[in-house]
Formats: sequence, C-alpha cells, structure tokens
Amino acid sequence: MKNFLAMLVIAFILLISYSTACLAKDMYVGDINKLNLRSGKGVKYRVITTLGPGERVTVISTAGEWTKIGTMDGNEGWVVSRYLTSEKPAKIKIEDLKIQMETLQEQLEIAALEKRKLKEENISLTTCLNENSIKLGNVEKSFNDLKTDSREYITLKEKYDKIAKEVNKKDARIKSLEKKVDDQYIAIAIKWSLTGAGILLAGFFLGSRTKRKRSSLL
Repeated sequence: MKNFLAMLVIAFILLISYSTACLAKDMYVGDINKLNLRSGKGVKYRVITTLGPGERVTVISTAGEWTKIGTMDGNEGWVVSRYLTSEKPAKIKIEDLKIQMETLQEQLEIAALEKRKLKEENISLTTCLNENSIKLGNVEKSFNDLKTDSREYITLKEKYDKIAKEVNKKDARIKSLEKKVDDQYIAIAIKWSLTGAGILLAGFFLGSRTKRKRSSLL
C-alpha cells in the first residue's frame, strides 16, 4: 500500500512537471504602457515590478484571467492574461526591422567599400594592361624590325656570297690569264733572246767574212 501511494505521488509530480513544461512558452507583453507583475493572482497582491510593452516573458501556468510568468531578469509573478500576446508587438517588430535595416546598412557600406576597391583595382589593372599593351607593341615592332633586318641581312649575305663567288671566279680567271701572259712573256723573251742571239751570231759571222775579204784584197 505504501509503495502504491509513493508511486502515485511520483506520477502526480511527473504529471505536474509535464504540464508545467507544456505550458511553458515565450510570450510578449502587448501594446500597453505598463503591466504590473504581482506576487499573486489578483490586484490585492503587491506589485513586484512593472513590465513594458514588447517585453518577452515565459508562461509558467494559467489560472482564469491570470497567468504566472517568469521575466528575463529572473522575476516570477502573476499578470492579467489578456495583456499577453504570442505575436511580437509592433514595437518589437519595429526594433527588429531597425536592427535588420542597420545590418543591411552595414552590409551596404561594406559592399560599397568593396565596390570602390574593385573599381580602383579595375583602374589599376586597366592601366597595367594598357602599359603592357604598349610594351607588347614595342616588342612586336622590335621583332618586326629584327625580322626585316634579318631578311635584309640574308639578302645582303646572299648578294655578298654571289659577288664573292663571282670575284673568286674572276680572280681565278685573272690568275689564269696572268699565268698565260707570264708564259707568253717568257716564251717571247726566250724567242727574243734566241732571235737576238741569232742576230748577233749572224752579225758576227758576216763581220768575220767581211774582214777576211778585206784581208785578201790587201
């Protein structure tokens, strides 16, 4: 019997705890200038504190027109139920909107700053691109000039090689002609020498005969 009563008490306590947990939910003070939080469910009980519109509270239990609540700063007491609402009051909504607007404003300022930085980077990159384009143009011009100079060099080299080849041929021809001239000169010199020698011998021979004839005449 005692065990049964103990189990019954435990079940009752658990039921009360479960009911309290189910009732516990967040609500807000409605659009009212002030709401008295009292120590009991009635106007005869003392005022613990005063709640302003939009304050969030936790519902603990409800008894008729009165609701037991807990405040965010740890106070517990009773308030008139009709001044509580499950929806956020206009004041809270406005404050939330203000917070959202401030957040959006900060994000907008950050976005504007990033946009300005990106614009500056874009200008810098554009300037760098233009400078690189000019440098590339100069490099291309130098390359084209080099190709032109190379073509001219190749053309001149070909002309030089051709002229050098012709000069070598002419030089060889000249040397050949010089050799022929030298050979002819030597041959003529030999002939001239032989002819001169022959003339001298002939003169000597004629002179000897003439001298003999004169001797015989004497």
